Amino acid sequence: MTVTPQTTPPLNRVRDLPAGDKVTGFYLLTKLETRQKKDGVPYLVCTLQDSTASLEAIFWENFSDFLSTAEIGSVLKAEGTLDRYRDVPRLHLIRVRKATEEEVPDRRSFLPHSPLTADEARRQLSEIITTFHNHPLQALLESVFNDEDFARGFFEAPGGKMWHHAALGGLAEHTLSLMKVADAVCTLYPLLHRDLLVAGALLHDIGKVFEFTTDIAIDYSVEGRLLGHIVQGTLFVERKIAAIPDFPEETRRQLLHLILSHQGDGSMGSPVKPMTREALALHYLDELDSRLEAFGRIQSNTPPGQEFSDYVRLMERFFYLRSLEDNPGSPS
Repeated sequence: MTVTPQTTPPLNRVRDLPAGDKVTGFYLLTKLETRQKKDGVPYLVCTLQDSTASLEAIFWENFSDFLSTAEIGSVLKAEGTLDRYRDVPRLHLIRVRKATEEEVPDRRSFLPHSPLTADEARRQLSEIITTFHNHPLQALLESVFNDEDFARGFFEAPGGKMWHHAALGGLAEHTLSLMKVADAVCTLYPLLHRDLLVAGALLHDIGKVFEFTTDIAIDYSVEGRLLGHIVQGTLFVERKIAAIPDFPEETRRQLLHLILSHQGDGSMGSPVKPMTREALALHYLDELDSRLEAFGRIQSNTPPGQEFSDYVRLMERFFYLRSLEDNPGSPS
């Protein structure tokens, strides 16, 4: 597990700090631009982040030396004071310099990480694959996840850029969570083909291994932006299937349909709508897992005691965050 340097202050609760608090720490520089005040005087706007959150920082003056040497993706030691602008925390920079290699040996420690370790994810994945009765699907999953080059990328990849499981290892976390839900649902709906649905859960998002890059921050690769993870994942699985002798054509067709339709329709990125029982189940279970994880992240970034989250544009709503346990004296 990668550990954030101890000198880095946590940013996930920075919105709780009162205006005027002094902040000092090491942060990854992910955005840098020069803007102008109304009188034409330039100022510098940066986005800084650690492994838990990002923060806008402003350099009002005396920033020319810093601007001439600053590089996106470098780690900075920054000092400033905190205030809030339009209800968003903002850091006014006083001093900033590039961190040395000795101070920050691992830049990736400034990216968010899933709590699920790669070793544990591998164990769970191997365990579920041994339970398959459909031998072609089992052979396909072994071919995919025994490909060490691919597997290294899979266990490191994020599940998204901003919305859900947006952390290193987030793809494996989301995939295994969805796998468990899919497996459990098959006991309630016996008409579902268990091995097909679970295989779909394991393979539905594997294109995200190629869609994202984490060199500086979580962002889209060139092919990821041009092709998208659904197309990339489908092409990858198609190549793996082609290498397995006598792989059943109907199994191939239905499995690829699961990958192609899992986001529901064209407005969400899927080229086809779900047209099988397993495809319907996978789509709605994927929505359930991704949205509940996003809800939890939104709640963790909301100050304690606040009843509603900030407005969530992607969902076009506020989230109500109080639980029944918040009022222990009231009847549940």
